[in-house]
Amino acid sequence: MPKVKIPRKSTHVDMTAFCDVAFLLLAFFMLATQFKPDEATKVETPKSVSSDTIPTKDAFLVTFDKGGRVFVTYDDAEKKKALLGKINADKAVGLTDPEIAKLNKAMEAGIGVPFNMLKSLASKDAADIAKVNQPGIPVTDTLNNELKLWIAELLAVNGGSKPKNVMLKGDNGTNYPTFINVLDAFTKNGIYNFKLITMPENVPSGTYLYDERTSGKKDKK
Repeated sequence: MPKVKIPRKSTHVDMTAFCDVAFLLLAFFMLATQFKPDEATKVETPKSVSSDTIPTKDAFLVTFDKGGRVFVTYDDAEKKKALLGKINADKAVGLTDPEIAKLNKAMEAGIGVPFNMLKSLASKDAADIAKVNQPGIPVTDTLNNELKLWIAELLAVNGGSKPKNVMLKGDNGTNYPTFINVLDAFTKNGIYNFKLITMPENVPSGTYLYDERTSGKKDKK
């Protein structure tokens, strides 16, 4: 009886369509992704062994650099708009709606000017605002602590509630009075709990925390 040979078929799979889809997805994510802008000032934070990640939702951040310049950052676009609008009305800054929109965007990196300089900052092109060497929000003493007013206005637009994540990021070489005046702005508005942003470092071996973390890793395995 003659043997019947089954013809062999090629196992080759045309990947052209898959490559097209992959490049389309890559292009979509590149266009849709919003990158975080550079911060208005660079700070060298104290080191710690904390492993917590920095929250980004409903986060109000106060930053002060080595020279004592203070900046505020807030991530909620709608609340930022309301905050800037209230400051504009209460302090008679004279901002227009397009200028408020520019400051709203600039606040992603940080705003650090006195109230009487907000109009000047907002009058610049959006691309030029990031290049401005901002002098910082005044916190020199209890009589001239505009950070206290920023926080008070923020609480007002939030209906008296503080943001979920209030954070403080200070340079390791900042003068002590600046730190005290920033804390005074917090406490005067009833904010006693906040997260301190630090530079993470390895836990020293032989410590209780080191043993706790290493034992936790072993348990996960």
